[in-house]
Order: sequence, then structure tokens, then C-alpha cells
Amino acid sequence: MPAIVDTERGVGSRTYGEVLRLDELLTMQEDIAEIPDTRFFITVHQITELWFMVILHELEHSRAAIAADDIPQACYRLRRVARIEDVLVTQVSAIESLSPGGFAVIRERLAASSGFQSAQFREVEFLSGLKDPRYLELVDVTAVERRRLERRLAEPSLVDEFEALFARRGRPDLVAVTRGETDPELFALVEGLLDHDAGFARWRAVHALMVERLIGYKPGTGGSAGVAYLKSTTDKRFFPKLWQIRSSL
Repeated sequence: MPAIVDTERGVGSRTYGEVLRLDELLTMQEDIAEIPDTRFFITVHQITELWFMVILHELEHSRAAIAADDIPQACYRLRRVARIEDVLVTQVSAIESLSPGGFAVIRERLAASSGFQSAQFREVEFLSGLKDPRYLELVDVTAVERRRLERRLAEPSLVDEFEALFARRGRPDLVAVTRGETDPELFALVEGLLDHDAGFARWRAVHALMVERLIGYKPGTGGSAGVAYLKSTTDKRFFPKLWQIRSSL
């Protein structure tokens, strides 16, 4: 984002609205065909994408901290991610305030656009460790989004960095670590990663239920199968190895 510099007043005297670029931000909610609910619908999804942007920022910092053996910093970032995911889960109830009939009118105007096309959602998956290159062949994204997704596929994920850290620490017994018997830093990191995983899984689940409430089992827009597809993703986990350890405690 370019800096807002007023040579007359100086950087330090920018107003609240200038710092947040509100003149731009508050004109980015497109009304579709005079539908009253559209502004709400568009705004909620823009907010979701802004939160995805912040989650990606925090996960990148967490990944870098793990690579640098700075586990407290990694956990600090993961705590923030988990709290954002709490907000996203709560936000779904706001979308449920749409009536099925009202949403049906909006849906007619959406054409082929769909949340299935959210590149940032896939970036969160790829960066966390759930990489599926087939997605690039299944959905239309912009050229810029495609380059970002290709970069995420090629770069190390949180799973990769955790495995590298695990090796650097001599591959300790993760059952003992999870019981809190050894390596409190590694224990805190495991819990932080699982908090992120659980938070995203909760969002998947409540999102699928919300869509079912609005459209039932109609096919989704943007090339997805709708609720059937969303429900098929609710068991996905970024860190299955860390979940499996629970069975050994």
C-alpha cells in the first residue's frame, strides 16, 4: 500500500480516515441491481478476505519464527490467528440473517463467481500444509492469484518447518511432549498449531451449515458442488500427525 504523505502537514498529522484510507474503503461495496441485501453480502465477504490476508501475514511470521527457533514468537502469532478464526466463526451467524429468498435473488446476480474461487482461502491451506495443486486446474483465478498460489505450493509450509524443527531437536517423543513431560516450548507450539487447525475446521463446519441453510443442496456457483463439497472438507486437517498422537496418550 503506498504511503500517504502530505508534504504540507507531514506524515505524523494524517487523520484517522487517511490512515485507514476510508474514502477508498467505503466505496468498494458494489450494489447489484438495486438489491437491498447486496451491500451487506459484499461487505461481509470483503471483511472475510481481509481477515484471510491478516491470517496469511501472521502465519508467515510464525513460519519464519519456527525456522529461526524462536518458538515464543511463533506461538504469539498463532494465538492471534486462532482469535481471528474465532471472529470468522462468529461472523457466519451474521450471514445467516439473510433470508433464503433474499439470498436467492443475490445468487442469480453472482453468475459464476463463488467463494470456491477465494485464492486467499487456498493460500491459508497451502501455507499451513494442506497442498493440493489440482485446485489450480479446477477454478478460475486471476493471473496474479495464480502466481501467488504457485508460490505457496513451492515454498515451505508450517508442516515443513515443524518437521525441520522436530529434526533439529533430535526427534523427541511427541507423546511425551504432548503430555507436557518434556520440551515445554515444543508442547506450546504443538498446541498453537492445533488451535489454528481447530479454528479453521470450526469455520469450515459452520460455513457449510450456513450454506445448507441458505440454498439446501443446490449445485454451487463457480464450479463447486455446493454443500456436498463443503461437507466433504470438514474433516480436513493441516496437522494430522499431531491429532493422531492424541490417540496414544
